[in-house]
Amino acid sequence: MYFEFLTPTKVIAGDDAIFKLPFELEQAKVNKPIILTDKGIVGAGILSPVELAFKEYKFKMPTVFDDIPPETSVESVQTAFKIFKSENCDSIVAIGGGSVIDTAKALRMMVAENNSDLMSLAGADNLSGKGPVFIAAPTTSGTGSEVTSVAVIYDSKSSSKIAFASDFLIPDIAILDPVLTISLPKKLTAASGIDALSHAIEAYIGIQSNHISKALSFKAVNMIFNNLIDAIANGKDKKVRLNMLIASTIAGMAFSNSMVGVVHSLAHASGAVLHIPHGVAISLFLEAGLRENFAKCKKEYSELLNTVKCDFLGDKESRANEFLKVVGDFLKELRRLSGIPSGLKEVGYTKETEKRIIELAISDGSSIFNKIELTEEVARRMIEASL
Repeated sequence: MYFEFLTPTKVIAGDDAIFKLPFELEQAKVNKPIILTDKGIVGAGILSPVELAFKEYKFKMPTVFDDIPPETSVESVQTAFKIFKSENCDSIVAIGGGSVIDTAKALRMMVAENNSDLMSLAGADNLSGKGPVFIAAPTTSGTGSEVTSVAVIYDSKSSSKIAFASDFLIPDIAILDPVLTISLPKKLTAASGIDALSHAIEAYIGIQSNHISKALSFKAVNMIFNNLIDAIANGKDKKVRLNMLIASTIAGMAFSNSMVGVVHSLAHASGAVLHIPHGVAISLFLEAGLRENFAKCKKEYSELLNTVKCDFLGDKESRANEFLKVVGDFLKELRRLSGIPSGLKEVGYTKETEKRIIELAISDGSSIFNKIELTEEVARRMIEASL
C-alpha cells in the first residue's frame, strides 16, 4: 500500500477562539487583511465578536467584502480581487460557510498568480505558490473547506460548477469557534451536517482511502451521529456546536486527501442546474449513492456500523445493510426536525432537467475516486431514487 497525506492547517478550536484572529495576523506579520463574508452573516450579527476582537487588540477593523452569494460565482471572486488590489491588502480572512471560503480560495489563487482570469486557473495543480496568508473561520459545520485543497465556483457562462484543486489552496489557519455557528438556522444546520457526513463516508469508501483518512472519517461519522440532532434541536448549545465544527473539520481533512465520489458528482450537477444549496443536494443523493456502492463497499459499511451501532451482530452483508438502514433513518429524522426537502421534485426538478444533470454529473471529477463508475444508467437510477 502507498499513500500520501497532507494536513498543513493550524487548527484553533474552542470557546472564544475567534479572539485569536488579530494575534494570528500579527504573528504572520500582516496587518491589512480583507475579510470575506456574506450579507446573511453580517445581518445576523455574527461579525460582532470579530469586530470586538479587533477592537480589544487595538487592531484596525479590516476591509469587509460581503457580496458573496450562497453559491459563489466567478463574478464575486473577480470583485473581491479588485478590492484586494485597490485596498493594498496583504492577507485574506474568510468568515462564512463553504461559499465564502471557496471565494477566498479563488481570490488567493488570483493574487498568487497576479491573474485576473480565474478560469485560466481551473483544474488541478495550476498554481506556482500559495499566495497571501489565509485564515478561515467557518460559520457552518459541513464543508470542511477550512482544511481542504478544493474550491468550487459557479460559472454562469457554462452554467456549471468549476473545480479548482491545489495544496496551495489549503488555509494556513482554521478557527473553530461555536459562537460563529449558534445562530445557524435548523435547515442549514441539517444540510451542512449531512454534507459533512457525506464527506466522511465517501472518504472512507473511496479508492484513495487510507489508514489516516479512515481514522478521521470514522471519528467524524461518530461525532455527527451523536451531535447533529442536538445541534438542530438546541442550536445555542456551544458544546454540541463545537463538536459539529470539529467533526466537519476532520471529515474535511479526510476527504481532502481521499476525495469524495458519486454523491458529490450528482450534488454538484443538481446544484448547478436547479440552483439549490450544496448541502441540500447532498442530502437528496446520499442514500441513493450509498446503495449504488453497496456491492463493492460491504466491508466498509460493516466497519462504519461500529460508529453508530456497535452492538449489532451479523455477517458482513447484514451489517452493511444495517448501516444503510441507520443512515436512512437518520436522514428521515433530520428532515422531520429541520424541514429540509425530502426529494428532487420539491426543489424544482423536472424531467427536462434530468439530461443536463446527468451530463454534468458524469463530467464531474468527484466520481473518479468512486469504486463504481458513474455511468448514465447509474446517474439515472440515483435520480429516480431521490425523487
